[in-house]
Amino acid sequence: MSNPQAQALVRLAALFADGYPTAKLQANISKSQIRLVAPQGANPFVLNLVSAFRQEKKLSPVHLVITATGREAEELALALHELDPNAEVLEYPSWETLPHERLSPSAETVGKRVRALRRLHEIAATTGTDDAKTPTLDHPIFVLASIRAALQPIVAGLGEREPVTLEQGREYSLFELPLKLIDFAYERVDMVTKRGEFAVRGGILDVFPTTAEHAYRLEFFGDEIEEIRLFAVADQRTLHGESATAAGADEQGRVKALQIFPARELLITPDVANRARQMLHEFPNISTMLAKIAEGIPVEGMESLAPALAEKLSPLTSTLPVDASVILIAPEKAAARAASLVETNDEFLHAAWDAATEGAQAPIDLSAGGFMDLSQFKDKLDGLQLITISQFGADDENLIDLGLFEIPTFVGADGQRETSIIDWIRDQIANKQRVLISAEGHGTIER
Repeated sequence: MSNPQAQALVRLAALFADGYPTAKLQANISKSQIRLVAPQGANPFVLNLVSAFRQEKKLSPVHLVITATGREAEELALALHELDPNAEVLEYPSWETLPHERLSPSAETVGKRVRALRRLHEIAATTGTDDAKTPTLDHPIFVLASIRAALQPIVAGLGEREPVTLEQGREYSLFELPLKLIDFAYERVDMVTKRGEFAVRGGILDVFPTTAEHAYRLEFFGDEIEEIRLFAVADQRTLHGESATAAGADEQGRVKALQIFPARELLITPDVANRARQMLHEFPNISTMLAKIAEGIPVEGMESLAPALAEKLSPLTSTLPVDASVILIAPEKAAARAASLVETNDEFLHAAWDAATEGAQAPIDLSAGGFMDLSQFKDKLDGLQLITISQFGADDENLIDLGLFEIPTFVGADGQRETSIIDWIRDQIANKQRVLISAEGHGTIER
């Protein structure tokens, strides 16, 4: 965003923050529950305002923002980046599969989720050690998740596992490194073509991290990494020029370091393998899957067995630092979405696993891995502040109506445009209103 546009948004945020409704929000910012009323288009400004008021009170700058859909979370992430370039925005996407479906989420999705959880673990470990209400961070942190992502339990301690960090000029055993990648559920192949894969040829290691846009080629001299370069999987050639610089490398495609996050959320530790081995003869219809896990071999859909194989599953909110806030956008829409998810997942649990465990000595209980309902989610907040932002007001003194209105759609019930946008803007200006027009493309604004 250009400086004039950034300055315009800053001025708009300042105007928005100047008024009685926002003063009321500021006075109530320390309460455990806050219910706000604002249109959808104002959500980035409301989040920015809530963050600023919490920072004034020296509360945690970490916010878990929950939207009804994944697309809304992505759009909100872009808006928050534009409104406050200093804000740290972490995307926590949902699986493409249902928790009990015998299909694994993509490596890219897993990478984004684990990276966000790792960052939350780092924040929790470095803030609030002496005084929980004295954050050491000087910028807001927004974790954006859809209701589907927020309601699904995760393997406890997933964010505690450190990523593999590789740096140019340092020594790493070329024998042990592939074993570490296998522990992270990366697949060894002849030629790397997608995320979660690696290949070894002599003194060269190719790897495509789950969180990266491009694959990396590491050239070793003995056990020392002599060079790290980005390459395109389409032609296996090193990136050069603008393509390389856009990806964070120099013009020759070289980088100094990279981080590698796991490709699966259920990693086969000795404890996981031992549990699979114990279940092997108890559930003959899924013995093939359990036998591979017992041997340390990742298998498609193994995440569906996490409630039985992992030591513990925890809610996403358990990864947040003390005194963080949970902000639920469009709670009515989110509640309907949550109810639908719970119903669909329960049906799929029985359809997928009743036949699979038929003839077993005892039923397998996988219910702990399913979606929570919204009331269960709220019960597990454990003292975290809950803020809701609804588009619908009510005659309730506990609601804080920020006094904002959605821009008209300009389209009538018959689908025909009732008035032009230009006429509406002219009318606003004639009534002494201040108008700010923002668009993503410079050419769009000129037109």
